[in-house]
Amino acid sequence: MPEKARIGVWRETAASVWEISSITDATFFAKVDAYHAGDLMFGSVTSCAQKTERNAGLIAADSLDYFLMQFYVDGSRIARSRRSEQVLANGDMLMVDMSQPIETESTAYKSVDLVMPRRVLEPLLIDADAHGGQRLMATDPLTALFRSHLMALYQAAPHMNEAQAYAVQGATLSLAAAALNGTISPEHADSVRAAAWLPVRRYIEDNLTDLHLTVEQTALAFGISRATVYRMMEPRGGFVHYVRLRRLHRCRDDLVNPAHMHRSIADIAASWGFNNPSAFSTAFKELFDMSPRDFRHYVRGRTRRMNGLGSESDWSRWLAAMR
Repeated sequence: MPEKARIGVWRETAASVWEISSITDATFFAKVDAYHAGDLMFGSVTSCAQKTERNAGLIAADSLDYFLMQFYVDGSRIARSRRSEQVLANGDMLMVDMSQPIETESTAYKSVDLVMPRRVLEPLLIDADAHGGQRLMATDPLTALFRSHLMALYQAAPHMNEAQAYAVQGATLSLAAAALNGTISPEHADSVRAAAWLPVRRYIEDNLTDLHLTVEQTALAFGISRATVYRMMEPRGGFVHYVRLRRLHRCRDDLVNPAHMHRSIADIAASWGFNNPSAFSTAFKELFDMSPRDFRHYVRGRTRRMNGLGSESDWSRWLAAMR
């Protein structure tokens, strides 16, 4: 494209998943080479120096729930998350949890990327919430093994048919999980606790509409003690905190759902157990960095902008649709 048109198109295209806060190279360029294979999306990105972010407002608005693993072939990137700041260079991999805030600052770079919906990778992970903004070092054997697999997958992609692409999905997910699980410290790698958490989490998620959901009820459903549930929930802020957090996310989902646009914010909040509008607004803003009212306006404006993007075959629409 003509150079003057490139930045605008890139910003609009990337807007499906990222805010481009600044372009730091005088001459802008970008190339995306992507493949969509079953539940996975992978490919390469080559671009000039830039700063990107996923802030709380964007996360709330798009509700994307997938993992992005970026292996750097050229260039470097600084990634800042709530947990840490990481500097990534050639051979390193960056793990991005699209449900968690992150800022990045890169030189001109090339990366090979893999996108995996949470629903297909999370069951294989010891602690699915522990990896956002994490650096997987190039020298780590499991990282190197996974990197080799991803490179081979990318190189073979132009010659693969649909059946072959589906056939390698299991191996790709297993290697990604092995690389990530290998970074979990022994004190957090209790396999029994990890195995027990997933069905408990699903039970809580399925019963969030029960405004009287309790620890006792959850423990009884699985034939375990209340103390076991308390220990399981401790790393997540406790049972009450976790349930409240998940209900705030459900409120967020209803605020952007076209089927609920006729409902007031107070009505939506009350349906999830938040009967004090002022307290709800405060809690919502603490979690999503904007008030429920501002959030609703933001999402409506963003939806109008996204509807103006290109065809359904655009890679940006693939990313925006990953679930």
